[in-house]
Amino acid sequence: MKNNRIIEIQENINELTVDLLVPIRTSKTINKEKFEKLYLLLDELKELVAGQELINRKLAGLLFFIYTTISAESQHSHYSNPIFIETGRLEDYLSKILWDSPFGHSI
Repeated sequence: MKNNRIIEIQENINELTVDLLVPIRTSKTINKEKFEKLYLLLDELKELVAGQELINRKLAGLLFFIYTTISAESQHSHYSNPIFIETGRLEDYLSKILWDSPFGHSI
């Protein structure tokens, strides 16, 4: 059951990818609605994978692709730019999904 939901989340994130990345690449804007949907999925995913030794390779690759694409665009923006801000927010989510840090949790 848990693995089925993780696969559903992966598929939902995959469906959001174009709506997340195209505005950033073409017009340097953030689709806030789509990012909020992404973060809701990532909140659920974070709970589902907590403490697991392994996560799906396709899911990890998809999250890496989204993050690196946004991160590359943020390198050309001011720290107050929404792209830069979303990059940091996404990085925080991914660190909690991909690593159970022994150093505690950020706020």
